[in-house]
Amino acid sequence: MNLKSAIFGLICVKPHTINSILKRLPYSPDSIYNAIEEMLKREEIVKIKTNGETRLDIPKHYNYQKLKEIFIKSLSYGVDPEILLRKNTLAIWDALDTADDVKNLTKKTRLSEKTVRKILKFLADSGLVKFKKRKPLIAEKVNDHLFVRLLNSIIKETNTNEGIYIPGATPFEEIITTPDEIEKILYEKIDNNLTIKRTGFTVRGKRDKIAVLESVETKQTFEEIFINKLMTPEGVEDTCIKILANNKIDYERLLKLAIKKNLVNQVGCYLDIIYNINRRMIPPKIIKKFHNNISNKKSVFLKDDMKFGKSGWEIKYEKKWNIDLYLDIGGIKHGVRGL
Repeated sequence: MNLKSAIFGLICVKPHTINSILKRLPYSPDSIYNAIEEMLKREEIVKIKTNGETRLDIPKHYNYQKLKEIFIKSLSYGVDPEILLRKNTLAIWDALDTADDVKNLTKKTRLSEKTVRKILKFLADSGLVKFKKRKPLIAEKVNDHLFVRLLNSIIKETNTNEGIYIPGATPFEEIITTPDEIEKILYEKIDNNLTIKRTGFTVRGKRDKIAVLESVETKQTFEEIFINKLMTPEGVEDTCIKILANNKIDYERLLKLAIKKNLVNQVGCYLDIIYNINRRMIPPKIIKKFHNNISNKKSVFLKDDMKFGKSGWEIKYEKKWNIDLYLDIGGIKHGVRGL
């Protein structure tokens, strides 16, 4: 471990004064002073006041808090965090998602074969990788290791700003994403208006727009969110309408997904209903494309509302889309007109 990593690791555990760091680390005072000065300049560490005393701490940004977590966990597992977080190590780690042998890893990362083998050995010794074969060398991630999620949160490119924006007297955006992404949003946008569904956690902030966060297990496309929400009363009367109104849907991708999930009749019927309420929201050619792919197997849409029975308006849609229809048309109209 190098000096900067030693300083960072010590501060990760708890904030320290510069004098305390000088006493506790086995490096020369000049080297420590120079390293701290450079780290402060690059905003890798920050100064804070605690009980009238100036101490060094880790920045509160998401990436640095993740680095802090990785440092502490690495030390706890007996892994050198400085080697783990090197650019070459992370490049190999990322490439392991699509390649498993030394030849392809070398090609993908543009690192030498010697470097690739050296890093793979380090990852294997750290318990993060296991070798499926020695000759030729084939490696795979140990996916149930705690570090998989932590390292992925550092290297994976994500977009936490993409939400479903709803204008109005109190404008807000719905963001449906993974726990890691919500954690990132909390760090980056805690000064704004935030609320997390099903938790009761709501904070007021500087901006007028409210971010409504919903946690899901895996990252979803808008088409996946649309289909999943379409199977719930809240979805058909609220979320799905908002997604359509925000032009977030790729209809070709939605059709392919609906065919794959055997939900063409339900999705097509819903789009048809929305089109007949507000013809500007759905291109008419899309309705035709869905109807051309209709299934002969009759299904129920929406099971959760079966207990409320039917009102009569459903007949034309049931015949056209070959479904047993249970929707609250009043709720859907309210959702469309409320935009």
